[in-house]
Amino acid sequence: MIRAILKKRKKAKLRNNKIAEMLNDIADTVVGQIKTDVKKGKDIHGQPFEALKESTIKAKKKKGSKTPNKPLMDTGLMRKIFRSKSASASNLESIVDVAKKRNKVAEYHNFGKGNLPERVWFGIGDKTKRRLNKMIRAKIKKIVRFVK
Repeated sequence: MIRAILKKRKKAKLRNNKIAEMLNDIADTVVGQIKTDVKKGKDIHGQPFEALKESTIKAKKKKGSKTPNKPLMDTGLMRKIFRSKSASASNLESIVDVAKKRNKVAEYHNFGKGNLPERVWFGIGDKTKRRLNKMIRAKIKKIVRFVK
């Protein structure tokens, strides 16, 4: 009886480890996709960002920007996306975040505010969702086989 309980607990822990690994892989995939899209000047749906206003480009040139025509590229902080929390067997949560210094600015860009147009750069677009769905299905099949 005790052996059976211990065996079930061991399987549950192994299963949770595999699920945590999958969640961290998902978070890393999202991080990579956001970084790639921002570098290409595209939103989460693969569409180009709205062009910067001429006044913004001038201001960025005056500050010595190396990328005055590209949104979200000036300081490099918007590309500092990372997994701020990793999932574990005891806590199945993985969090993707942006540099703390840029939380508000990131929000303004993502949702638009005042004269700033919406540039949806932080999130999961349809292309990434499809990619993640394939990955999740494959990993779940492995987990199910693993814990049988």
